[in-house]
Amino acid sequence: MLPVSGVALSVREPTGADELYVVETALAPTPAILGLARCVAGTVTGQPLDWDALPATDLEAAALIIRQSWLGDLIRTDTWCPGPGCGERIDVSFGIGEYLRHHQPRRPRGISQGSGGGWYSLAGEAARFRLPTVEDLMAASSCKQPAQELTSRCVEAPDLARALARRLDRALSALAPSLDDLLGGGCPGCGQPVTMRFDPLAYTLTELRIAFSGIYMETHALACSYGWPEDAILALPRDRRRRYVSIIADERQAG
Repeated sequence: MLPVSGVALSVREPTGADELYVVETALAPTPAILGLARCVAGTVTGQPLDWDALPATDLEAAALIIRQSWLGDLIRTDTWCPGPGCGERIDVSFGIGEYLRHHQPRRPRGISQGSGGGWYSLAGEAARFRLPTVEDLMAASSCKQPAQELTSRCVEAPDLARALARRLDRALSALAPSLDDLLGGGCPGCGQPVTMRFDPLAYTLTELRIAFSGIYMETHALACSYGWPEDAILALPRDRRRRYVSIIADERQAG
């Protein structure tokens, strides 16, 4: 379930065409994941999903849910100790479900929601604000000053003083916590505190590219053995395609 909107998401099995898109896209992580999500994810009820109108945090969550569906819940990555003279490699692992639960939205006191349009207000302030959407995020990413563009789109205030800006940041972080966050721990070698940034969009895109890198060899094997055209092979669901490839490999080994 997407954490902010509460939409129950369904992710279908990838086809070869989906895998090829992931491997070959030259898009940045945000538009690349958005394009993938439009193709492979939807509501469990089959109702149309307006991805552009979803809170931006939900796109980050969708990336992790797609990864969870295709590759499993456990994320494994690593970093290096920054301690002087150490540099030890540190393994990092956590579950996607656990990570999403840790970043659940909450409604702080002093925040009220208007009757329509998704706008909120802060107690004692003339300002009002709304959660940035995927559409806002995409528009801001093409601007020279993306943070200012998001503010102009999502905040209405006669005077955005520094204290008010901090209150708005805290409110947004509570209502729609970003999943692009820092992971903290300690080096097992020297005890140095260690933090690393986890970007769900970039991480998911990179990991899926690695996982799907065999699509060319699998397509080649099926085309050579069965004479199928590329588009027919790429239309196959991943599990069925890999079963055929496994049969071909077994026959070659037996022969």
